[in-house]
Amino acid sequence: MKLISALGLFLISTFPFITFNPYTITPPGTTKLSDNLYVDVTEICISDWNEYSFWLKRMYGEDSDEYRSCFPDSTVWRKSIYEQVAKSYFKHPAYYNFPIVGITYEQAVAYCEWRSIQVNYMLYARQNKLEYSPKDDTIGIPQIYKYRLPSKEEWEVIASLGFSQKTKKQIENSYNPHIYNLIYPQNEGKNITNAVNLHTTATINSFWPNLIGCYHIFGNVAEMTDTKGVAKGGAWLHNAYEVTVDRDYYYRGAQNWVGIRCVCEKVLKSEKEIAREFNMQAKLDKKFQKDSIKQEKLLQKQERKRDYDEEE
Repeated sequence: MKLISALGLFLISTFPFITFNPYTITPPGTTKLSDNLYVDVTEICISDWNEYSFWLKRMYGEDSDEYRSCFPDSTVWRKSIYEQVAKSYFKHPAYYNFPIVGITYEQAVAYCEWRSIQVNYMLYARQNKLEYSPKDDTIGIPQIYKYRLPSKEEWEVIASLGFSQKTKKQIENSYNPHIYNLIYPQNEGKNITNAVNLHTTATINSFWPNLIGCYHIFGNVAEMTDTKGVAKGGAWLHNAYEVTVDRDYYYRGAQNWVGIRCVCEKVLKSEKEIAREFNMQAKLDKKFQKDSIKQEKLLQKQERKRDYDEEE
């Protein structure tokens, strides 16, 4: 689970008079997409999933159904050209920063629900200066943020953002002409010798971030949407020229080319936000009423003038 930024914790610990407000933060691990919607900077990685599985083991025990239900399918890599990947992907520390694969839609949804509970509880504990301890329910905890899989439409908005001008210049001057972890023709690019197709996943923060800082929107692993069996963005085994914003990729069960990226929706507003919106709406209503009265007076004036002209 991606935690509160180091800068945020530094400020809180250094200046204790600063009140921590969970309603105004950027949710852990995300970047802002719109007023109430955020998106993960990276795909969920092995390390994130290990934290989730460790929590389930600690909370319910290693023989519990809850713990065993989170295991990824390690057999998905047996189809890979790399035998070593099949043996090490989910176990070796070298892969901890690689995207989680081999999970089902149901496992992904369960992870999102767990992450929502833990993040909201962590923020509540931070705000109230409580010691964090494992918790599997939401009783008494304000549910401000909800992590979930993105809709197809939300994902397409993110994918349509493209790169910043700064990143475009960096790409132009890069030794590697590949901008995504996809399959490219071997004769493409000005530096052909450096154009290497990986034929497997890459670390979650490699290649180039898009306009709002998201890595691997295209390529690496296709990302599940909230529509079961539909993923977006293509993966390490897809041809770069076939991957587009609007193309859907269909999958069944666990695959070695499908992973997840969460979006986070702010679903609960603070009292101040509610009051501010109420006041703003009251001002709009007052302005509307004032404009309506003004318009009515104008119509009455025009009507009196018309009656006068008719009498003349």
